[in-house]
Amino acid sequence: MIKPQKLEFHVGHYGDGTGAKSLIDEVQYARKFIKRIYDICVSNGVPATYYEDKVSKSQTQNINNLVAHHNKDRNGFIVSGHLNASGSVTDQAIGAEALYYDQAAIAKEIVDAICNASGLKNRGAKKRTDLGVLVRTYEPAILIEFGFVNSKKDIELMDRHFEAICQAIAKVLAEHIGYTIKKEIVNVEKPVEAKVMLNDTKSIPAVIIDGRTYVQVRELADLLGLNLVYNNESKITKLYEVK
Repeated sequence: MIKPQKLEFHVGHYGDGTGAKSLIDEVQYARKFIKRIYDICVSNGVPATYYEDKVSKSQTQNINNLVAHHNKDRNGFIVSGHLNASGSVTDQAIGAEALYYDQAAIAKEIVDAICNASGLKNRGAKKRTDLGVLVRTYEPAILIEFGFVNSKKDIELMDRHFEAICQAIAKVLAEHIGYTIKKEIVNVEKPVEAKVMLNDTKSIPAVIIDGRTYVQVRELADLLGLNLVYNNESKITKLYEVK
């Protein structure tokens, strides 16, 4: 096998709403993570490419397009970005994992880096022989599951430690192909855990960053007894009074 000379990033699936959906949209979050990791690598002189499939109309077509895209050459290391799902919404942490076909060591390094940087539960590196991007590509590949779309705790940790997660992954990937990430996280104030309370009785978790208090709009709606409707196409969240 040819030693990888570059990183080849892609976002799983083929557009918003085509992956897992729950509290958040898998594709939107995967895109955010993968683009940031790619940007960190490029800004540090690490050879890398970024790809999104915007033409497929089905999952089968999407896998075929991703495989064809990467099989145009054989000198890269493929990194596929995803989020997981496991049914109904839960407050419990579920965690991150990295999937591989024949890249166990680097998959473990990646998931360890994610969890050490964020506090996400470590689900480990898992061998998969049924995923086209891992099995049918000529180049070595891993598939990162950053967290679960139905876990409030996973989302909280992904949001709070987004930059640290991206920096940690970029560092491991760069070193894997013989490069070094020199930039450190700067001017990122550590979030302070807080609460937002209603009538001194009910409360929801919050974080304070740079003097501003942040809460998840879905939890705020629950606290205030409002119905929440999210439009994936317009990216508008609407709150309605319950009558």
